[in-house]
Amino acid sequence: MSGITMLSALEIFNNPADIEIIVSEEKVSGKFAIGIFRGPGHNFKPILTSQPFAETKEDAVKEVDIILRSIHEVVTKEFENKESFVSQYLNPDNKELDQAKVLNLGLISRILDELRQHQEVSTFTMFEIGD
Repeated sequence: MSGITMLSALEIFNNPADIEIIVSEEKVSGKFAIGIFRGPGHNFKPILTSQPFAETKEDAVKEVDIILRSIHEVVTKEFENKESFVSQYLNPDNKELDQAKVLNLGLISRILDELRQHQEVSTFTMFEIGD
């Protein structure tokens, strides 16, 4: 999870219905940048932004895919590790992780599809977030 803190990863993972993600092209260089923000419930607070780096929109979308899948993998492992701080704080009763309430693989796929079509996605406007 290079470039993102565990706290930011947890914020994205635990708030899947309040995230805004943008892939934007810089006019001068033609390169694409990405931005991940909280939704309107948190005044679109920036969580992760980049300088323009990707040669194509698809390259930027692939980077978002890598970031979101890394967050899903790392935080899920932490959640399932009963000894970790994340698990003890967020799951003190050791319940099974409810994928419908977190950033899940189905939602990641929907996010990527939306980014490819519109270059932005607002998860707070999606009807359901489950797989």
